[in-house]
Amino acid sequence: MNMKDLNLEIFEKVFKKNRIFLIVSLILLLGSFSFIYLGYKEQTKKIPNAINMNSLLESEVKEEDIAYIEVNQIPFLFAVYETDGKEGAEKFYLTMDKDDYLYIVYMNDKTYKKLNKENIQEKPIRIDGYLQKIDNEIKDLAISSYNKELGEEYLTTDNFSEYVGTYLLDTVTPLTNPYPYYIVASFIFFLFLIFFISYLVSFLKTKKVIKKYSTIDLHKIEAEIYALGENPYEKMHLYLTKNYLIDASSGIVILEYKDIIWAYPYEYRYNGLLVNKDIKILTKNHKYYDICNTKYLKDKKEETIEEVLKILEKNNPKIVVGYSKEIKKQILKKQKNKDKA
Repeated sequence: MNMKDLNLEIFEKVFKKNRIFLIVSLILLLGSFSFIYLGYKEQTKKIPNAINMNSLLESEVKEEDIAYIEVNQIPFLFAVYETDGKEGAEKFYLTMDKDDYLYIVYMNDKTYKKLNKENIQEKPIRIDGYLQKIDNEIKDLAISSYNKELGEEYLTTDNFSEYVGTYLLDTVTPLTNPYPYYIVASFIFFLFLIFFISYLVSFLKTKKVIKKYSTIDLHKIEAEIYALGENPYEKMHLYLTKNYLIDASSGIVILEYKDIIWAYPYEYRYNGLLVNKDIKILTKNHKYYDICNTKYLKDKKEETIEEVLKILEKNNPKIVVGYSKEIKKQILKKQKNKDKA
């Protein structure tokens, strides 16, 4: 059965609402793919030609240029950041290349292990990174540590820039970093799943409900909705007609009052906090439904729930209203006896 063939406004509203969920989910999916693409572009982008650290004293360089060193000496640790008394994984080392130029390198344990090889003098290993200005604290630590290792005053504040330079090589900061894009993409994709599943559940639920009724019955229901005039429960997408209860807050629920046997207020809580209030109803065929979703109301939630319960009871005096363990026990017992009969 096609909604266009029926031309029923109330049901078309439900499908329109579903389409909004679908459109939002597709936009989110497109957004997720966009960030994946940006991450891929970042991951595969061409790295600018690195500057040989040898040429730093002779070149116009600036911070965050990319440079490289062909290391042929096992790095010498001289400084490390500490957090709560624990050494960090990123540390400062002094090392040399094949031309005996001295450098400061900021690296992690993984890079150090790659350079900590006995045959590194015969087979220098290239490392790349960003240029960073050497601050005074690192400079002083490098001078004192290097002189202590040599047993003489070789480096001084005056000759430091001549022997070591004014820049260190930062190999910790990644030259490409696609992970923030991938993290955002994952988050957006998670939102896509929420919206798309909501759309799918609501769409299938609505289709299933409408399928139960003939075209004549659906037009009859629509006529009763129009007969309401101004609907006091429009914000909750709830329609209480002469013979039917129609709730279109999530998909659509269509019930005849005569089929409802129990109705009571229901609270949804999360970690003890009240999240939402509505009405839970039980029908003759043992199915529970949630109606009167008060999340759409700013105030008078309790009053509205009480009002709706009175209307249900008025339209079918046989409906049991309210909740207690005893009522639940009696209702279930009656249903069980009916099934046996």
